[in-house]
Amino acid sequence: MHPVSQASLARRRVALGAVLVGQVVAAFEGTVVTSAMPTIVRELGGLAAYGWVFSSFLVASTVAVLVCGKLADRFGRLPVFLGGMALFLVGSCCCGAATTFGALVGFRVVQGLGAGALTPIAMTISADLYTLAERARVQALLTSTWGAANVVGPLIGGWIVLHASWRWVFLVNVPVGVLAAALLAVSYRDPPRPAVRGPLFDVPLADPAVRAGLFGSAFAGGIIYACTAYVPLWVVKEGGGDALMAGAALVPLLVGWAVGSSFGVRVLIARGMRATVGGSFAIVLVGAVALTLAAWRGGAGAPAMVALAVVGLGIGPAASTSLLGPQSSVSWARRGGVTSAVYAVRMFGGSLVVALLGELHGPSHVASAGRFAAVTALAAAGLVTANLLAPRVLRVAEPEPVPAPAE
Repeated sequence: MHPVSQASLARRRVALGAVLVGQVVAAFEGTVVTSAMPTIVRELGGLAAYGWVFSSFLVASTVAVLVCGKLADRFGRLPVFLGGMALFLVGSCCCGAATTFGALVGFRVVQGLGAGALTPIAMTISADLYTLAERARVQALLTSTWGAANVVGPLIGGWIVLHASWRWVFLVNVPVGVLAAALLAVSYRDPPRPAVRGPLFDVPLADPAVRAGLFGSAFAGGIIYACTAYVPLWVVKEGGGDALMAGAALVPLLVGWAVGSSFGVRVLIARGMRATVGGSFAIVLVGAVALTLAAWRGGAGAPAMVALAVVGLGIGPAASTSLLGPQSSVSWARRGGVTSAVYAVRMFGGSLVVALLGELHGPSHVASAGRFAAVTALAAAGLVTANLLAPRVLRVAEPEPVPAPAE
């Protein structure tokens, strides 16, 4: 690898910070609105269409995730990220200025289209800037802050509504997003690349690492979304906690996630994709079994929090290496499309699992135990799939990052 100057290292860190901030505001906006919705409905009406504020954002984000990765391969990472950020900020301003509930739903579509470009392009840029060995810390930072932004969103949203107008739930994104765009514009340059042709959706499914990454991400997404959706609900019902306690209950999961992601890439390099992804899901399986038993016994105390930490310790490397494996096995010209495909599958898997688990009813501890038993089943499926599909040795298409993208 060629020596890198101190100025180039500084620009690389600035570029990483910019995409990290962009990813955080996009993830934050997905959940912050939950706390503001009662106030919005009281002021604008629209109770009958309540769910559309959430689903319109999610559907638009998913569509953008599928498309923007390939656009980044064709036109470069920087213009797609900046275009996504511009669309996101326009949507945020319009949401903050909405005077009818229907207009708010429409503007959430615009906002979701922009948000869908930010996270996959952030992950693609980080893959361009850092070698596979360096991505251990980077992936831990990206994934843990994404999870934290989703968790603290409702808490910050509630504080904003209490101390200001609900409109600031949307408008607060504007200065932060502008800062992220400006920092990336001055610190990152797309490297020279050959013209990319072919269909918009061109995922190399013949590659074993890509196939294994897609399946692993689907199961990981189901586990992540199930835990973030239903652990707070379980804590409130079983422990009588408030919104703050509900959010705090996910801290063990996030801490385990960050720790697991930090060593997952090292294991991927040393032992290959099959051992890393399979071993990670095995750790999740142990934690999910313990969590299911705790829910069945009706206790949301210390044993349950330890179980959540174990789940996080496994799901961190399971999710990150299911992405890094496919990213590393394809060329630069296909990396954006593959990143978007893996991330979209994670979102689809999570959304489907959350919707299905919402149909479980009955006594609180029985329903919670059933949901966490489903997490156990997803972990077992991920373990089996990794052993069947993941390559034992990861074939790295480009052992070094594309030259000088931030220089």
